[in-house]
Amino acid sequence: MQIFKLKNAKNKLVRFKKFELNKIMNIYSKKIAIGEWKDYSICFESNYALFCIHKSFNLNPSFQIMKKNNTGVNYYLSSNNMLLIKSNSLNKVLSYFNKPSLRLVR
Repeated sequence: MQIFKLKNAKNKLVRFKKFELNKIMNIYSKKIAIGEWKDYSICFESNYALFCIHKSFNLNPSFQIMKKNNTGVNYYLSSNNMLLIKSNSLNKVLSYFNKPSLRLVR
């Protein structure tokens, strides 16, 4: 039994908690309703969890919300391989999406 416990502890994955997913999905559902986003994907690894947002059915995500399992900064938001914001608070990272998206209309 000791070996089984050690084996499971070694392979533990970083995951988003239920309240974290609820916050992300709340914003996601609003963006889906206005047609800005199309799809999402989630990836769990041993040292990070990744929530990817797709604006089209393209292979590359438009935004990535990363949760790292370390003692420093926990949440990162990136787009097109550029870091947009990092914080210990998921609310601060998600506040980036509350800004109005301005577009040139002719």
